[in-house]
Amino acid sequence: MHVGILIRHPYKFLLFLGLLLFYCAPWGTLWAQPVSLEQLLIRSGATMQWNPWRREGRLVKEGRVIVFQPGQPWFVLDGGRLLSGGTVIERDGQLVFSTEAASAIYSAFGMEDSLPQPYRLTTILIDPGHGGRDSGASRTWPVDDVLHPLPEKDVVLEISLRLAQALQERYPQKNVLLTRDNDVYPSLEERVAMANGVETGVREGMIYISIHANASLNAKAEGFEVWYLPRDYRRTLEDKSEGLDSRIAPIVNALWEEEFTHESVRLADMILDGFSGNLGDDVANRGRREESWFVVRNARMASVLVEIGFLTNPSEAQRLRRPEYLSRITEGLYNGVADFVRYFESKESYF
Repeated sequence: MHVGILIRHPYKFLLFLGLLLFYCAPWGTLWAQPVSLEQLLIRSGATMQWNPWRREGRLVKEGRVIVFQPGQPWFVLDGGRLLSGGTVIERDGQLVFSTEAASAIYSAFGMEDSLPQPYRLTTILIDPGHGGRDSGASRTWPVDDVLHPLPEKDVVLEISLRLAQALQERYPQKNVLLTRDNDVYPSLEERVAMANGVETGVREGMIYISIHANASLNAKAEGFEVWYLPRDYRRTLEDKSEGLDSRIAPIVNALWEEEFTHESVRLADMILDGFSGNLGDDVANRGRREESWFVVRNARMASVLVEIGFLTNPSEAQRLRRPEYLSRITEGLYNGVADFVRYFESKESYF
């Protein structure tokens, strides 16, 4: 499968296009519906080579070659035929094609310029933390003079199983996956490998939700929080850059990082809202937080780590023992995920 890049309406890219439209205002409707390089590559199935010295791009597909230069209203097909129509603009290393330019390229590659398909969130991966030999945080309770443990691994598995069932019933056409569904211990590497091994198509996406219970040396610490990868953390999304010139790949990689971060923030906020609506004002909302946890920094998709509460807080641990409270946590998670699905699948298809 050809792998290009899918820009799924990132907010900074929209700001860039807004400035571009303002800058190019004299060109009128020529730029009413611009097409990004990334969208062009996905829809055409072409690969791209870029010569920064000559400021020249080469689009290649099935033996056909289209050469263009930003700012020039023409293309050269197969080294001899001159195509006119539309212009390409380069700003800060990013290329944007007018609708006429994109149409000319699609036509040269023997394609119909059809409207893009809507976005779909096809996979939801739920990761109950710990398991097996790794119990995570724990609390013990005396019952008839016998100490009974309340390990994190059991609490988060119960919530995860309930969440998976609810989402499967709501979205029978989506893949709702669990990294574990019993008391076993998948390594962190195995959990991430499972996530990154899921295949998604053009304009399709997935999310990764790791569920944990918290612990602190401060017994008064309480409440829920959601973590995501820091915005300035740099990583390489290698398989998202295949088929691109090595000089263009860093730009593509940065755009993927930006998109995943933006979606992770939206998912975190929606889960927090879901918790607040279901758990009430008596349970502290500790908010959205940044940290480069192993799973969120290695999962190549929108990903969050959810802390449902503190087992080291006596009052909160007491709540986490009650099935009714676990149901409320599950419903909060469910509402947050459902809100994100609606957000993701209702985004406008500008690119």
